[in-house]
Amino acid sequence: MGMLVIWSAYGHQIFQNRVNSISNDVRNYTLNLFNHYLIRRIISDESVLLSRELLHEYGSKDTLNFKYACLLYLENLFVYSILQNEEHKGVDSSGVLGSSNARRLWVDADNDPVIIFTHKKAGQILVRQLGLGVSGRYKTPMMEIGYFDKHYHYTSPRAISLWQEAEQFIANQSKLKKLAKNLIEHFKEDLFSQRSPSPSISFSDVPDVLRKDFASAFSSPGAVGNYAREYWISVTGLDDGASKALLQVLDNNAKLDKPKELDPQNLIESALKQTLSDEERLKMTQIASLEPFLSDIMLMFTLLTAKKSRPLSEVITQWQEFGRTEHTLPQRANLLRSDVALNNVINGNTAGRRMKNLLQLADTATLDDQVTLLLEYHNNLMLKRSQMPWLTLDNAGRQVKVHVRPLQVPDTEDWPPGEWYYSYYLPQFKSLVRGFQGVVEG
Repeated sequence: MGMLVIWSAYGHQIFQNRVNSISNDVRNYTLNLFNHYLIRRIISDESVLLSRELLHEYGSKDTLNFKYACLLYLENLFVYSILQNEEHKGVDSSGVLGSSNARRLWVDADNDPVIIFTHKKAGQILVRQLGLGVSGRYKTPMMEIGYFDKHYHYTSPRAISLWQEAEQFIANQSKLKKLAKNLIEHFKEDLFSQRSPSPSISFSDVPDVLRKDFASAFSSPGAVGNYAREYWISVTGLDDGASKALLQVLDNNAKLDKPKELDPQNLIESALKQTLSDEERLKMTQIASLEPFLSDIMLMFTLLTAKKSRPLSEVITQWQEFGRTEHTLPQRANLLRSDVALNNVINGNTAGRRMKNLLQLADTATLDDQVTLLLEYHNNLMLKRSQMPWLTLDNAGRQVKVHVRPLQVPDTEDWPPGEWYYSYYLPQFKSLVRGFQGVVEG
């Protein structure tokens, strides 16, 4: 239904693009920070010299491709270190990006894969690793914070300040400090001294202490959260405003003898009981106002696509069984259409245009009209994607024909009026906070 661009805008309001569907793990956040810290060290340290072949390949240590090669090498060394040490207490490979591919390569190489220092395909465990690995998935939120720009330049005034804080943070963590020192020596002695544009090394030839220390420093999200919580909460701004209220709710809940299972609706409603400025409170009340409308649209779409073919009258009857009427969508749409502040969040972009079309439900009088409008919205959306619509109306608009696998309809008690469907990145925030709390994901 193309709702992602709508609800995500309201989630990003709260989390300032620090949390999304792919960047919500404190271990990966910290690993990416550490890897870029090392690259900065390698660039600035005049004692770290490149071979003639590497200089010919990359030009200098400050080129984008050289930074790519460093990131890939560090990510690969990390994942293999985790796999080698995962039987040790506290080492958890779940959530490690690329671990499935790495495990296959590990087995194929008799537990001794070769790691290549290159920005090219030969250096990638994951397909398109520069986009789908740790550095790619965590690039946008770390750019938003200000650590670097899209070309991995670390020299803006904001970046310089942030890296001063990061250097202090790493210096205060004995495991990270030791690991960084040994990795710099590893690059100098074992890689950059090779007379090759793509130096390589068998994993077994990497110093044993380095492999163990890499796995120990980043053993699990919970272990990393134990030492990185205060740093990340501070630099991400998650200790302020609406996100702080949500964090307090999760922290308080974690302290209970029997913590509650907080879904997005529970979490927002509980956070609204915290002390907040009007501006920050508005970010959450907008979600609370918007979501029942989007959820009901998704319910209608689910009912429409529940069978390959069914009379429209059957869909309408089922809609009523879920406690909705012909007034449900128009009333919700009318309230939202009059909310200027809510609509200003997405005004003028794709999300705003889609929302405007959906709010035309305020002008419909019958369920037939509402279904017709939603199908027109869906058809236009699929047309822009150059795809066929999932469903159409036949027999003068009386028969619903579904052209994809039907969606499963939940029980009526699982989708009561006012029930939420979309998440606004709240589950991802919960995952990040579980790491902050030092909780090892099970």
